[in-house]
Amino acid sequence: MVAVEAAGKELDMTDNMSLLESLKTSGPYAIWELMEEDEKKLAAEALWNDADRDVRTALEMTLAKELKFRPHSLRKLPIGKLIGRLLLMAPKMPESMFFQFLFYLHMSERRALMIEFLDAVGLPHEEGVLDLPDDAEPPDQEKVESAGRDLLKAHNHEALVYLSTLWVADQLLWKGLEPILEEQKMPVSE
Repeated sequence: MVAVEAAGKELDMTDNMSLLESLKTSGPYAIWELMEEDEKKLAAEALWNDADRDVRTALEMTLAKELKFRPHSLRKLPIGKLIGRLLLMAPKMPESMFFQFLFYLHMSERRALMIEFLDAVGLPHEEGVLDLPDDAEPPDQEKVESAGRDLLKAHNHEALVYLSTLWVADQLLWKGLEPILEEQKMPVSE
């Protein structure tokens, strides 16, 4: 059994747990456990470099408090030091802030993956950003599942991280991904 700390809570993960079960229990923190170290670094760097003003300000305040720096002093630090600290802090951040790591990873590093999937599902988007009205019906679940399986075959681990992120972001919209996520076992880290 492995214990994972998420936002100050310790969660038990077993080697029998499906990825879907883990996502239901731990939300985006389960995706973090799924990610490789290089992906986590890419996510932290993308968040630091590409976050909108509000997210970046909140991130700077959080980092400044952690490092006991003034927020504007952070901009003078080498990015390597900031990324390292962000990686340590990430699993302890509130879920809304933590999800930004996943969001910016895909928006900056994996946009082509997003476009490929959304095109396959047939949803309107602009460069991978969904363009749905608020009252839009969820896409056909079979089409979502089929597109998800094709994406997983073509892109393996990166696709699994992306599909997990979609499901965590909107479980109703991406319900068709549940069979795929249920088939995947959550890796056990030591």
